[in-house]
This record gives sequence, structure tokens and C-alpha cells, in this order.
Amino acid sequence: MYPNLYYAFKDLFGIEILALQMIQSFGFFFALSFVTAAYFLTIELKRKEKEGLIGPNTVRVLVGEKVKLIELVISGIIGFIIGYKLLFIANNFSLFVENTQAFILSVEGSIIGGIIGVLVSAILKYNEKRKEELEKPEWREETVHPYELVGNITIIAAVSGVIGAKVFHNLENWDEFTNDPIGALLSFSGLTIYGGLIVAAIAVIRYGKKNNINSLHLVDAAAPMLMIAYAVGRIGCHVSGDGDWGINNP
Repeated sequence: MYPNLYYAFKDLFGIEILALQMIQSFGFFFALSFVTAAYFLTIELKRKEKEGLIGPNTVRVLVGEKVKLIELVISGIIGFIIGYKLLFIANNFSLFVENTQAFILSVEGSIIGGIIGVLVSAILKYNEKRKEELEKPEWREETVHPYELVGNITIIAAVSGVIGAKVFHNLENWDEFTNDPIGALLSFSGLTIYGGLIVAAIAVIRYGKKNNINSLHLVDAAAPMLMIAYAVGRIGCHVSGDGDWGINNP
């Protein structure tokens, strides 16, 4: 089938876009499944709030603080990593397209790009905080609706789900893991669905409780979007030919 979107566009539309070689078909549909899940979860949480089954939460936040050194440091680190990789990829794009995974996970990069990334990221963070800065920081109460937390829920589910899926897969294939632990952990393949489901469910429910969202209603709202998201993700398996076709049937 189509290991990456380059081959899909070439076959289906007759268009050759070399940049699409870096977008793996399975990864594309995997990411699309989370976007789909977030969309339908938002709709369902809005419906439940409209029916009075769940309600908004009031939180106290401190606004107007001056920028902290730790915030600049964190932004700088993130900017360095992004710049370190991006400039290196731009200068070696053909090699990057040939082996995207190895390129991203390697320690190779551009120091100049990293320095530029640090400066840009730190300046943006500093300007952002300066706009919000007050003479005297003050506490304010803000109303947060459950559907406004869908972005955080999606990120928590994605990160914890991938971790859970990798951990369960490696536990099921212990011999492969012991033979090459680094490769097993960093590989983009090898995911166990129920491992991701268990760990992500625990993480999301804990986050919901922290924000006063009834766990039963949260789980109920998540059920339909899980089925739809799983279906979208599975399309990625079929499109990429990732072991879903069974044995040869002459």
C-alpha cells in the first residue's frame, strides 16, 4: 500500500510532492484519530453541560506576574531542540526524507540553529509575559467549562496512551526488549492498544477529578469518540499495509 503520503498522492492524484515522504501514513492517521477524538469529545461535553449533567469549575489564578527565569529557561530549551533539528534538516533534506525516524531520533543537529531557536523562543516568551504584566500581581477567579479542557485531555491521553502502549508491548515481547531495549523504546512501531487504553484512561480520569468533572459522565462522553478515533487510526494500518491483510488467499 502506501508507507507514506508521497506514494498515496502519487497513486491517487498523480501528484509528486517529495516533502510528503516524511509523513508516514500510519502516523498521519494516528494523529488524525486524536484530532477526531477531540472534536467529538468537545461536542459531547457541551451537550452534557447544556443538559445540566456537568458544570463549569471556578479556579483562582495569579495574573500579572513578571516573567520568571525558569520560564525563560524552559522556553529556551524547547527552542534549542526545535532549532537544532530544523536547521539541520533544512541543510540535509534529502537524507531526512530517506530516513525520517533515524534523523529525528539521532543526536545530530545544528548548533547555530539551536542558538537561533533559544533566542527566538526566549524573546517570544518574554514579550508574551510583558504584555500580561501588572504593577501588582493579583488573584482572579476564572470559570472553566469542561469542554475548554479538551485540548489538555487530548494531550494527556496521547502521551500517556503511547507510553502505556509501548510499555505493554515490551512486556509482552520481553525477549525483543532485552535484546535491544533502546531500539524497542524509541521505535515508532510496536504498540499494544489495551495498554494505551488502560494508562490513558487512568490519566484522563485523574485529570477530570482534579477539575471537578464527574468521572462517569467523562467516561460516558469519551465512549463514542473512542470508537470513532479507533476506527480512524485503524484506517492508517490498512493504508500503510501494517499487518492487517492476513495471509495470502489464492
